[in-house]
Amino acid sequence: MKRLTRLIILLVFILGWPSFCYARDDTIDWTPEELTFMEEHPVIRLGVDPKFVPFEFFDEDGTYQGIASDYLEIISEKTGLEMQVIPGLTWTEAYEKALQGEVDMLPAVSKTPAREQNFLFSEAYYYFKRVIVVRDSTQGINSIEDLYGQTVAVQRNSSHQGYLEQYPQINLSLYDSAEAAITAVANGTETVCVGNLATSNFIIQSTGMTNLKYVAFEAENQQGLYFAVRKDWPVLIDITNKVLATITKEERIAINSKWIGVDVEPNYEPIYQVVIVISGVIILIWLVSIYWILRLRREIDKRKKIQNDLELAKLEAEAANNIKSSFLARMSHEIRTPLNAITGMAYLVKKTQVTLTQKMYLDRITQSANTMLSIINDILDFSKIEAGKIELERVSFNLDLVIQDVINIVSYKIEEQRIGFKLSKDPKIPNCYFGDAKRIEQILLNLINNATKFTNAGEVALDIRLVAKESNCYHLAFTVRDTGIGMSDEQIKNLFEPFAQGDASINRRFGGTGLGLSIVKSLVEMMNGEIQVYSTVGEGSTFIVELSLEKDQQKEQEYQQQVSSLYFNDIKTLVLEKTGSNMNIIGSYLGAFGMHCELTTSPSSAVNMLELENGKFSEPFDLLILDYNTPAGGGFKFIEMIQENKKILKKPRVIMLLPMMREDLFDQLDTQGVDIGIGKPIIPSVLYNGILEIFRTKAIVANQEFKQEDIDKEIMESNYGILVVEDNKTNQLIAKSLLEPVGFQIWLGNDGQEGIDLFKAHRSDIDLILMDLHMPVLNGYEAAEQIRALSVDIPIVAMTADVIEGVKEKCESSGIHHYISKPFDPEQFVETISNIVSAETRNKKESHSQSDDQKNEDVEDDMILDREEGLRYMGNNTALYQNVLEAYFNENQGVAENLDLDIKARRYQEAAQTVHKVKSSSGSIGAKQIFEIAKQLQKALEFSAEKEIASLHPQFAEAMKQLLAAIKGD
Repeated sequence: MKRLTRLIILLVFILGWPSFCYARDDTIDWTPEELTFMEEHPVIRLGVDPKFVPFEFFDEDGTYQGIASDYLEIISEKTGLEMQVIPGLTWTEAYEKALQGEVDMLPAVSKTPAREQNFLFSEAYYYFKRVIVVRDSTQGINSIEDLYGQTVAVQRNSSHQGYLEQYPQINLSLYDSAEAAITAVANGTETVCVGNLATSNFIIQSTGMTNLKYVAFEAENQQGLYFAVRKDWPVLIDITNKVLATITKEERIAINSKWIGVDVEPNYEPIYQVVIVISGVIILIWLVSIYWILRLRREIDKRKKIQNDLELAKLEAEAANNIKSSFLARMSHEIRTPLNAITGMAYLVKKTQVTLTQKMYLDRITQSANTMLSIINDILDFSKIEAGKIELERVSFNLDLVIQDVINIVSYKIEEQRIGFKLSKDPKIPNCYFGDAKRIEQILLNLINNATKFTNAGEVALDIRLVAKESNCYHLAFTVRDTGIGMSDEQIKNLFEPFAQGDASINRRFGGTGLGLSIVKSLVEMMNGEIQVYSTVGEGSTFIVELSLEKDQQKEQEYQQQVSSLYFNDIKTLVLEKTGSNMNIIGSYLGAFGMHCELTTSPSSAVNMLELENGKFSEPFDLLILDYNTPAGGGFKFIEMIQENKKILKKPRVIMLLPMMREDLFDQLDTQGVDIGIGKPIIPSVLYNGILEIFRTKAIVANQEFKQEDIDKEIMESNYGILVVEDNKTNQLIAKSLLEPVGFQIWLGNDGQEGIDLFKAHRSDIDLILMDLHMPVLNGYEAAEQIRALSVDIPIVAMTADVIEGVKEKCESSGIHHYISKPFDPEQFVETISNIVSAETRNKKESHSQSDDQKNEDVEDDMILDREEGLRYMGNNTALYQNVLEAYFNENQGVAENLDLDIKARRYQEAAQTVHKVKSSSGSIGAKQIFEIAKQLQKALEFSAEKEIASLHPQFAEAMKQLLAAIKGD
């Protein structure tokens, strides 16, 4: 019985031992929820940092020690919970397991915004300071800002990492432990490390790293140490905080003093071993160095000589480059000046009584001058490309005009080679784009000239096709194909190298600088395009340039309205062309114009068709488009036969397609009964304008003519004065001959000083100054600066052959705000001067003429619709004019209402487009009042000038109301 009693007592003691060891502190007021939690979760899994001394770490026996360990022991005593450390984990692994829910608590962590998203935190039980650790020799690091741009070593997944990630200017180098990060700084692998003071001090003392120092920063900010618990256990945080609240201040000081005050005896044995090894290596190096020092001295002397030679060579290269740039600029200036005289004189001769053939010869002179100018530009462009200073323009341009200019320039060379030229363009491709038209023209010119040069027989073809379309961006392919000598693969590899051609024999046989294709490739790449080459020796070559161009929506819409006009629907057309491909191309162009046409390659078939379409059973042909070389005996003889054929009751109007370089045929058109002659190859817009000319539907282009007449009339009436300061007598003559007929009064000065004297003498009569930059006595820059001292308002226009970088900027600094480059296009020159003078004078007079403007507006209000002028624009075709008025009336019914909505919503750009359309069509029908108001309102809308908009908008609405009423009254 006694034995049984003893056994029962022993069993109770054994079973009750854990409860006795971990009994809950009944003095703490536990909630039912907390008691339930402790019953259901008696074991808490801990994830610790094994090297986070003195806060938590494993000693040599593998026992969990540190400040956090002591606090956990107290928590266990007062809650009865068993704190179970998961062994064998690095800090990174412990942190990852905590994120995955495999660890319940992290005993020693700091708060960061990222951690607060994943864990719940207790009250802080310890505070520490963050420090920067650097080597003793490191200077200039005193704050966190001094770490900007540097790489900082830090423990991975530590609070210091989260803290430093707030500074994007600091680069981080992550280590698995604080000891590894500090060691990297000590051995020079890293420059700087960030950690807490207690851990850093413990590691440095225990490892004997004596070459390190601390840099304190943010002394006012202390970092707390917390217990972090999984998000779904908030009750455990409440339990922990209640226990921490029971720990006295004396107990906390005892724990901290136990660990922070410990002195660790450093182990210098590894250091001694390293010192011995390093000493031996140093002695060996010192002995070897004695040998190499002598050799290195000789090598240094040799390298110094080489360095001096390189410096001298660099200076010589820079001097040579400066001389080259100066030479190019001077060459350009010297050649451009006589070219300006050539083009100017050719233009003045064209203004005299010359035949059509003579006019074409003069055009060839101008084109040849432009070709010479393009060679100069090629050289300058190559120089700019080398220097990376070439810039692309982004302006609106017409693709057909670019093609026409290209053909006009290359036609002479093609005719000289006695080869054919074929042009095909997809009629569905838009015609108006934004881009650099001159550079695109330069690309096509170089490719076609290159193809022509190497083609002795056959033809050169230019084909333009649409590759793809993305919203308002069109990807176009320009294909230049020839039947010339072709190239081998080896020659193609070097094709785009500057100053290089296929081989030496090609250079001897065909000449050339070898710059053209190099410039083409550079320009195409600058436009974000691509160029491809395919060639076979003896068969020819094909160059494909793909460019992406943005469509000019507004101008393309205007162009399409012209081309798709109903005026051409009733024009029945017969096309006679010997080549089927050319015939189909012309047919596609006419189809795009909305015209019905019949096609044939046989002259006899064409005659039969003209005879049968006699009006009895079907309508006769209104227009015959005839290739000159198709009929035997020539086109003129064929036309004569048609005129004498009595079976053809109604003779069609005739457009004759003439061969390239046959200018003599143009003089015979009138006497041979031909209405219009068009040179081949056919460009869509040229063909369209020819048909317009024959059938006199000029309403489409009337607006532009009206504007130019308006400018010319203003100049003639105002008698503006222009001072031309130019030392070249020929250029003086050209400027005077161009400007005087338009209505300008001209004064001529031979140098800058004469220009100043003339301005002082005729200051009240001079409205603009044309200033050459390079003159004797006083150059243009100095003269402009002195004139600016006399007048800040007078517009000064630089007229110079300088095209080098910085000229425009220098002009601006001297008070010259306008710039015209020689050689200039005469018509564009006159238009530019006219626009500048008109704009400047108008601005001066605006403030003094408000009452006069009101009177003028009252007069304009009486001229709602000038029917006589509108009829004149329509070629005095009354039926056509009535149709146009009816279309105008129907199209503009809702304009005033839509415009009002756009202006109220401040959609000024959309409103400007609406007003622009009204302005374009109003000028064509003779509606001067609304044309003038629309012109002012469009400008105000484009500049968002709300005061002017508020004034002009009601005038526009009232004018539109009156105009529609006047049209309806008809």
